Amino acid sequence: MAIIECPKCDSRISSQVSVCPQCGFQRDEANEEALREIHRRELRDRIYHLKMVSYGVLTLLLAAFGWYWVETDSFQYQSPMGPYVLFAAGAIAYLVIRIYLFKFDRALRRTRRR
Repeated sequence: MAIIECPKCDSRISSQVSVCPQCGFQRDEANEEALREIHRRELRDRIYHLKMVSYGVLTLLLAAFGWYWVETDSFQYQSPMGPYVLFAAGAIAYLVIRIYLFKFDRALRRTRRR
C-alpha cells in the first residue's frame, strides 16, 4: 500500500482506495495516462485563470496610476493616500499571482517530461 495524490483534488489517499473520499473521483475508471492528462488539464486551467486574474490586477495598477494623475493635476502637488494604497495592493497581488504562475508552470513542465 502506498500513499498517492488524487488526480482531481490532489489530496493524499491510499493506492488501494478506488474512490477518493474528498472529491469522489473514481480511480478504477481511468488508466495512468488518463490520470496524467487530467492532472495536466487542471494545471493548464489553473494557469489560465491566474493569467486572467493578473490582467485584472494590471488594470487595477493602471487605474491607480490614472487616479494619481487626475488627483495631482499633472504631478503639481501631493496626492491623497488612495492611489498609493491601490498601487501597493495591486503590486503585491501581482507578485503573488506571478509566484503561483511560476509554481504551476513548473509542475506542468514536469508532467510533460514523464
